[in-house]
Amino acid sequence: MEDGYFLSDEDKAKMESLKNELKDLKAEHKMFAANKGGLTPEQREKWRVNSQRTNQVYIEMKDLRHKNVLEAGR
Repeated sequence: MEDGYFLSDEDKAKMESLKNELKDLKAEHKMFAANKGGLTPEQREKWRVNSQRTNQVYIEMKDLRHKNVLEAGR
């Protein structure tokens, strides 16, 4: 089932923005992971915040996908 096929236009736009944000977060995460040993405390904090936001985005996307399935069943 296509992501967001049965969602409202507002929810579809949110899903797309979440996908784009996730792509950016993953790229930033790779940069942190590549230099794991040489990170400053500030960079480690940014990495921690990045990980938390990544988890939030995954949860929001899961909720939107669940909503899409529920709408498809109507």
